[in-house]
Amino acid sequence: MSERSTYGFGRFASLVGVLGTSTKTGDKLNALKNYFRLAEDRDKVWVIAIFSGRRPRRNVKVSQLSQWCMEITGIPDWLFLESYSTVGDLAETLALLVPDGDASGEKYSLDQYINLLKALGGQDEAAQKNFITSAWRQMNKEER
Repeated sequence: MSERSTYGFGRFASLVGVLGTSTKTGDKLNALKNYFRLAEDRDKVWVIAIFSGRRPRRNVKVSQLSQWCMEITGIPDWLFLESYSTVGDLAETLALLVPDGDASGEKYSLDQYINLLKALGGQDEAAQKNFITSAWRQMNKEER
């Protein structure tokens, strides 16, 4: 297990990675068992909520996420749109385009990230951009 997957959000990202890529039910069940054995209770509650479709309200517009990605990567909008249409999923497009950043930043749990994201609803666009782009820069592709 990598160092990144030993903290809360990294552990969640690893779980999602296994669930999204494995074709074996046993591997998926083992990943879920390990996650629920190791994760903090407050993170476990969020995993259940997210996987049952009860995710928090989105507080940042999709167009903003796209714009910030283009700014970070320096790619023109036409290339971003082509990439997005090829990949078919905004989250995956962002994860693939934004370069891996500095992993030495603060490590949050899933619960902490969700609460920080929920709080973005009351902040101006500059604060939202700062938080999101800083988080992207501290994450690897799987975490983004």
